[in-house]
Amino acid sequence: FSEKVMEHSQKQILDLDNSFSFHTFIQGAKEAFKIIVETYNNKKVEEIKHLVSTEVYDNFQKAVDVKSNNYGTFNISVVNASILNIEVVKNNARIKVKFLSSQKVKLDSKTKNLENVEDIWTFEKDMTTNSLVWKLVEVGTD
Repeated sequence: FSEKVMEHSQKQILDLDNSFSFHTFIQGAKEAFKIIVETYNNKKVEEIKHLVSTEVYDNFQKAVDVKSNNYGTFNISVVNASILNIEVVKNNARIKVKFLSSQKVKLDSKTKNLENVEDIWTFEKDMTTNSLVWKLVEVGTD
């Protein structure tokens, strides 16, 4: 996206919430990413129901039901994030974020490091609510 388009989108969010901070949003998105991915991989999806849309939750739940991972532990050591796109329709804002992460899977005595894992997630929020939660509404790799 051009700088002009991004500036317009940023202005639209700030028009809806003049206290919105892009830095705080990215920090929160990185934390949500860690929590959601670790919870998903540890098969505790119900713990993140409040952070994801109904559709994402249902898809995660189905995937966990058929997933046969038996990780001893799973964690994310590094997360970098950048905003790819901002879309504002009426009072709803959608922000698409690219995550690059380093992940560690430990099974029995073996540890596997996954470097530069790329995910593209879209978060959405009704900017007229007092809620601080941006719900994860879309998960992808491009």
